[in-house]
Amino acid sequence: MSKNGGNMKRKSLAIITILLLLFQMIAIFLFQNVVSADSNRYDYNGSNINTGVYPGYKEKIDAVRAQHPNWKFVIMETGLDWEQVITAEKGNKSLIQSKSGNWVSGQYDNAWDKASENAIRYYMDPRNWISADSSIFQFMQLSYQDISDENLYNALNGTFLYTMEYAKAINSACREQNVNPIYVVARIMQEQGNPSTSATFKMQDSDGQIYYNLFNIGATGAGTSQIVSNALTYARNHGWTSISICLRDGITFLSDYLNAKQDTLYLNKYDVETYNGTYWKQYMQNIEAPKTEAAKMYSMLEKANLLNSSMTFIIPVYSNMPNGASLSPERLGEIGPVNIKVKNGHNNIAVRTSPDKNGTTILRIDDKTPVMLSVQRINGWHKIIFKQNNEFKTGYVLFNSSYLEQINDVANCSETMTIIPNGTALYSGPGDIEIKRLVNGQIVTRIDNSGTYTLNGIVWDRVLLSDGAQGFVDRNSLIEEKKSDVYTTTTDLNMRDAPAGSAIRVISTGTKVTRIETAASTVNMGGTPYYWDKVTTPSGAIGYVARDYLKGLDGNMATAASSVIKEKLININVDFKNKLVTVEPDTTYETFIEKLGNKATVKKADNKTVVTEGLMGTGYIVIINGEKFTAIKIGDVTGNGSINSADVLAIRQYLNKKLKLDDIQLKAADVTKNTTINSADVLAIRQYLNKKLDLRV
Repeated sequence: MSKNGGNMKRKSLAIITILLLLFQMIAIFLFQNVVSADSNRYDYNGSNINTGVYPGYKEKIDAVRAQHPNWKFVIMETGLDWEQVITAEKGNKSLIQSKSGNWVSGQYDNAWDKASENAIRYYMDPRNWISADSSIFQFMQLSYQDISDENLYNALNGTFLYTMEYAKAINSACREQNVNPIYVVARIMQEQGNPSTSATFKMQDSDGQIYYNLFNIGATGAGTSQIVSNALTYARNHGWTSISICLRDGITFLSDYLNAKQDTLYLNKYDVETYNGTYWKQYMQNIEAPKTEAAKMYSMLEKANLLNSSMTFIIPVYSNMPNGASLSPERLGEIGPVNIKVKNGHNNIAVRTSPDKNGTTILRIDDKTPVMLSVQRINGWHKIIFKQNNEFKTGYVLFNSSYLEQINDVANCSETMTIIPNGTALYSGPGDIEIKRLVNGQIVTRIDNSGTYTLNGIVWDRVLLSDGAQGFVDRNSLIEEKKSDVYTTTTDLNMRDAPAGSAIRVISTGTKVTRIETAASTVNMGGTPYYWDKVTTPSGAIGYVARDYLKGLDGNMATAASSVIKEKLININVDFKNKLVTVEPDTTYETFIEKLGNKATVKKADNKTVVTEGLMGTGYIVIINGEKFTAIKIGDVTGNGSINSADVLAIRQYLNKKLKLDDIQLKAADVTKNTTINSADVLAIRQYLNKKLDLRV
């Protein structure tokens, strides 16, 4: 079941996995205070998605809406960071079948392989599946869809359930428990496959009584006979003497996921709904299952002539996603910088415009050519960056060890640095292929600060991550590590998703973490009060840990605040593309400059008065390495640096069409970050003023 498709042995492993998940669920409720908070879902109207925060969604959704005007789309703001999600999913058993190369990261058993990180990124990225074909049905909401028995009967055509009796039984049970009948049939087909080879669909006991087990619940064991015997025993114990009874109980099992708001195929697999915790409750292990099961649903809806009927699709969005959809591993190949060089005595090697021998030759290289930066490897071809006529260009060279060699990394330094803006992009080369997003406070090692790669005014530094991965970041995203922000863990420590919340990973003893928020009050766990400080690990994981187990590099235990860290650290987001700098309400000139490592000049909105102290304000001009940026302070609509009732009044007057706000003021007013200014923004500012809500970048 968990892998969705395959022989009986694999189904038994799935049932075991589900039972383990159930035990895990019980343990979580017994030993932890689980945070129960829904994601933010809202109807998409064609304009109310923040394209700056969630790039690449709007165009795809709009294209599908144009073809299917009866379809409704709901944006599901998970509130989760994309890199955090990928890190968490790598820790689960995400499996893949019949793939090789960059798709896999190792063997799981004789039939399945472990999915690679790039495969997980590809299948988890919703933007790859938002199209007017079957793949989008992994986002279809699975609550009951009003389908007549006749239409469902037509949808069953070609399946072993193709009788009016089955259609009525399925439809009745689904209507009773608010579950989509097409979803139920697709799941049965995924489990049972061909009826001629299904041994658990219809079973006869020794006394002649017939039992049914449509969903293979309890079908475990070492061999086929034991699996069938256990499936029969389970069906007998539950009295599944008819399809109707079996459907009723089996649909109850499926409805448990829907009741937990995991109400799409995508959410069945990827538990990114924050209601009742995240990541642990997954129906299947096969990362391709949502797509393949969606194809079955699409086919049945097409047979029933229901594709243009009213349906709802729930599209999850994440923070800090790359601008473009994640590429499939076969297109992506191996990415990240390595250095290659022509061996002595070799020359006339072609550099081409594309990774094939038909590509136009743009350059010939020899053993006198300097070391080249290879940023991507696909099928033996290296994408390289080279300098020609004082400009950096890209090309492809076929790697042959007889005339090319990979050499040690070119490094001129080893500097411990800290990432400033949350969501800083790590590239395989200077501004080339985006590998991943880094988080505020993440520690990296800079290994090249030579300034060799300067493109369009941006200086690109080469950095090394804690897991050994390398890449390039904009130099403006780095500051020297602040020793007073860094702590080590004194024991193996649970990182949690909220103060006293669910454990999301274990941090080993002695791990360096960067504190990015300092708790002002305690939250009890197990009857003991703890200060829960928010930290970042070297790998970029973010969460909360008990302060009692943090020790500073000076040997002293962590306290409420160091000489550098304020009670609330200030987050800054630098948008290099649109030349905007977004800051939080408490940001002063001093904390702003501290964050940027004294690399900026600040002027007031008149672009004349130089700022040297006090609060930052919306409309302020920031000069970073000669480039001009405009500051946006969240909630500071009036631009005086403070958030107060004047800002509330300004938004109200704007909503009543009594006041015009320019683009920068509108961005400051959009504190809820949904691109639409409304009463929710007024409420959020009021809650901030009443100290009930923090306004964050």
